[in-house]
Amino acid sequence: MRIVFGWNLDRAPWSTDTTGTTVVTGPLGLLGILQTRLGTTRPSVDRPIRIAQYRSLLARADHPWYRRSFANDPWNTAHHLLELRDDAIEAGWNPTDDGRDYSAQPRLDALATAEKLVVLGPPHDQTASLAPGRADDLREVLDLLRLHGADWPLGITSIELRDKRDDLPQVWQDILKESESAGVTVTVSRANSATPNLTIVRGPDEWSTAEAAARFISHLPNRDRHCIIAGDSTAVLDQQLARRLTPTLGIPGASTTTPSAQVLPVFLSAVLPPTDVRPVAELLHLSFGSTDSESSAKTLVPLSVSTVLLKALAREPGISGDPKSAWMTALRALEDHALRHPDTASRAWDTARTLDEFLRVNPPQIHDDEITLKTLAPALDWLSTRLHRLKSGHRANGEPTRTNETQPDTDAFIAEAATHLDTFRAALGMIGPATLRTRELFDIAESCAPASPREADTAQAADWTVVTEPCNVPDGRDTIVWWACHRTGTATAETWDPAEIAALAEAGAHISSTADRERLRQAAELSGLRAAPNLVCFCPDTLRGDQLALHPTLSRLAEDIAVAHPGRFTSTSVDSVLTDPAVTRPVAELIDTGTWHLHDVTVATTTVEPEHSTRPQTVSRTLDGDFTHLLPANLSYSQIDQLLSDPQEWVLSRALGLRRGFTFDIPTGDRMIGTLVHAVVEHLVKANSAETRVGESTTGETDDGATPATSTIRATFDRLVPRFAAELLLPGQLARLNTIRSTALASLTHLFAAAQNRGFDITDAEADFAVDWTLTLAGTPWTVQLRGQRDLQGAFVDGREVIIDLKWTKSDRRYRTMIDDGEAVQLSVYSRTTESPSGAQPLTSYFMLKQGRFVTTDAGLDPNVTAGADAFDDDDDGLGGDPAGLWPIIEESVAHALSNIATGRFDSLNADAHATRGCAPVKRGTQMDKPLKDIKADELSEGRLFVVKNQFFSDFNLIYGIAGDHS
Repeated sequence: MRIVFGWNLDRAPWSTDTTGTTVVTGPLGLLGILQTRLGTTRPSVDRPIRIAQYRSLLARADHPWYRRSFANDPWNTAHHLLELRDDAIEAGWNPTDDGRDYSAQPRLDALATAEKLVVLGPPHDQTASLAPGRADDLREVLDLLRLHGADWPLGITSIELRDKRDDLPQVWQDILKESESAGVTVTVSRANSATPNLTIVRGPDEWSTAEAAARFISHLPNRDRHCIIAGDSTAVLDQQLARRLTPTLGIPGASTTTPSAQVLPVFLSAVLPPTDVRPVAELLHLSFGSTDSESSAKTLVPLSVSTVLLKALAREPGISGDPKSAWMTALRALEDHALRHPDTASRAWDTARTLDEFLRVNPPQIHDDEITLKTLAPALDWLSTRLHRLKSGHRANGEPTRTNETQPDTDAFIAEAATHLDTFRAALGMIGPATLRTRELFDIAESCAPASPREADTAQAADWTVVTEPCNVPDGRDTIVWWACHRTGTATAETWDPAEIAALAEAGAHISSTADRERLRQAAELSGLRAAPNLVCFCPDTLRGDQLALHPTLSRLAEDIAVAHPGRFTSTSVDSVLTDPAVTRPVAELIDTGTWHLHDVTVATTTVEPEHSTRPQTVSRTLDGDFTHLLPANLSYSQIDQLLSDPQEWVLSRALGLRRGFTFDIPTGDRMIGTLVHAVVEHLVKANSAETRVGESTTGETDDGATPATSTIRATFDRLVPRFAAELLLPGQLARLNTIRSTALASLTHLFAAAQNRGFDITDAEADFAVDWTLTLAGTPWTVQLRGQRDLQGAFVDGREVIIDLKWTKSDRRYRTMIDDGEAVQLSVYSRTTESPSGAQPLTSYFMLKQGRFVTTDAGLDPNVTAGADAFDDDDDGLGGDPAGLWPIIEESVAHALSNIATGRFDSLNADAHATRGCAPVKRGTQMDKPLKDIKADELSEGRLFVVKNQFFSDFNLIYGIAGDHS
């Protein structure tokens, strides 16, 4: 065997010639070959296993130098010290035998103390305390070569060095020396000294640069004579190569972990208390995508379970054991379904019950931020079983059958996630203590993550050679194409200080400095770039928003070019070479009079007329035909509000069922808090009503039998938080929880007290209503059912009804404006659906929960009541006033909108106004205020109501073509 050895050649390709096999390799590859020939190979051990073992050793050694760091962050402390230990051992340090005193160097003293406890051996060896690493393997190989090298046939004829022998680390100089003693010929290859013809192509961005590179690569003749250096991800370049029917390179970007490494952290975030419903929702929604559009993605939690539980969390963002909670209701539904269909639904119920067990019933135990590991085991057992079941292709009951079961990419992803979990559990088993800090648990999960990046695209076979570093370029090439020739990485700091290096040297260990290794790397890269007469580099000016600098090796090469060609450039400086027009060429200058030219590649080009998208002038549409099938059987307030603002949006969302692209929406912020406080009010009202019906005394529970006591409101609030707003129980949320509780207590106390002072009783909450409503649509009577719920319902002594709608929002001004401008459609609908015995119109009001005040036309409840003139109407003849008076115009407006829909006219007046003026919807702005006022006035003159809404919040702006994309 002939070996070409270089310090940076571990990822270089093998090569063959007529004389046999030549292995081109670096330190890792040569170590593996020597281990094979010496018979010392052993199964590789994942580094997290060794870190876990070393963590246990450090705990036993308990050296004062690292004691404080170890107490605060044991995993990362062990990780760092293990790296130091391996570096010193590789350099030849053997502190167990030298008998030296290292107290003057505390770090070395700590490592020496721990090393005395090291017993090398495989993880399954009960007597071993540390699995051998690369450093131990290297020392073992060197010792065996010294002991048996002269008598042991290595089967290696020669080793050709690409680097200067004296520049290699001492341990490798020793290995080469002992290899020579074993009969191996060691030679040093002559370094490449020629200066190539350098061309650097710069584009403003990655896409334009990739287009130029693909055009050049795809037209290169004699592909076997070329080498391509992929200095970064080739995803964008591969797209351009594929367009030109050229083999793709398939080199992924630099990434420390793969996407599959996200599965375990998501799972841990979901199951560790206190429960955060957002990670739980992510866990339930987690799926492993399919490369085939005709087949379903594999899901961690079967869809028959996740869909039901996600809907429950979307209704109530909390996992509560309250029998009436959405979570428990969903579990009962799954159980009932399993009882009715045991053959198909039993496993789904088992999955749901298991999830509930480790999420709610018996979650992992955490005390003082220390998690008891054995309590986490059931959850990890389930995840392991599930991943291995998915990896082997089995489906749980209730999962859909796919037409294409074989999904290599998806299965590889799942296999990586399963391996990640197995390594994680193995590392936990090596640590020893029964408890760990939660933060350390995530540190271990991160350390165990798969490190190999997944390819964005598949590499295709081609005659050229593809490498990822300049030092791996083979000899005998005509042209080197360097894609993404920009600076990567940062400088590495020195590991050891001078006093430690001196102490190690006295102990026989020779440390290679970071500077020495950097010189080795740069020399190898420079030699690689000189392996061909032509070097063509492609580098964008910016990448992901960052300005890019050229690779430092190009600066070294530019120095040599300036010396070799002194009359070609204005000076011998690097800048004069790299900025010379003959060297660095912008992408735009490669085209001249219909011809694209770079080196020997010339491509005829044609000018294509640019495509211009035309923005729509109107969004409203009129179609021929009968569309009565779109008319509703039921209407709610929200649908009426939508019909009065954007009938076309109502057709798309309600009649046709178009939805946004997300599958679950867990309430947060004001929406979550509003739901919580709504529930508090409902429970207070219904509890009071129940006590009144059975004649129970409310002494101590209410102030006077009608107004709940502060203690009752507080207790109800605290009882419902885990069910409706579990987010408020997370660490760091206490101040927010206290603020919301105080606001709710004050607000609800005022709500009930104001009702009592005004003279009405609140009798019901979340009261359902359903009344028939007959409209005349296109000349034909059409009956729909008007349905909904009233937040609060009450009555005066004379029987006049009271309807209150609760709102939790930052500002109450909008609701005051809605009443004054005649847009309080919700209150008007509530008025229409009541039947007061006295025939009087009900009192309707908004109650602002956050501000603790009523917004109504009743001066007894709202001292800020205004005259009610329409702000859009300068003549004060608008619709302001009691919302009950709005009903006739609402009825006319709804009938008009539905009649238009039935006959094929789909209006969107707000979107039309944006389209006509070429305005994209914005969250805030005054540009559209005047046009929308004019639309409302025009509709009002026709006897119809137009509800003004901010178009920015519509889900259909892209479909309408007014959000900037006119395609």
